[in-house]
Amino acid sequence: KASAIIIEDLCRGLNLPCAIYGHWTSSKHVEIDEFKSFDDIDKKDRYRLECITAKGANRDGAALYYAGEQLKKRPETNKLMIVISDGQPADTDYYGEAAEKDTHDAKQRLTKAGIKVFAAAIGADKENIERIYGDGFMDVTDLDTLPEVLTKLVVKNIR
Repeated sequence: KASAIIIEDLCRGLNLPCAIYGHWTSSKHVEIDEFKSFDDIDKKDRYRLECITAKGANRDGAALYYAGEQLKKRPETNKLMIVISDGQPADTDYYGEAAEKDTHDAKQRLTKAGIKVFAAAIGADKENIERIYGDGFMDVTDLDTLPEVLTKLVVKNIR
């Protein structure tokens, strides 16, 4: 929740379009919550970020694919995806090397499509997250560093 609020605040301050999604699985079905849309019609999306809660298992590859498809529709030239993760992908029959490969492959497909993908690890599985995202990995276990890290990342990649 804190990470999403920081990202939304940064994007609003820089006048950058931003969408924020959360995901989890339910009986092997990926559920996506859109907490903030690119088209913030009522200008209240940022308040919906207070509804973010941890809900359980995750199939990160599918979630990356979904969010990437939303980004591909956008007219902006520079497209950034920032993934905030508190652990490696894991669900029933979706864990370990296979889940990491699926997520890594999704990241690679997005990169080939021109989307820059970065992952901020805020949990104990940061080694796994680094293995999946490679050069797009950011260690922000200390959330106090997140605003500075994200500001540098965004400014560097939107020029």
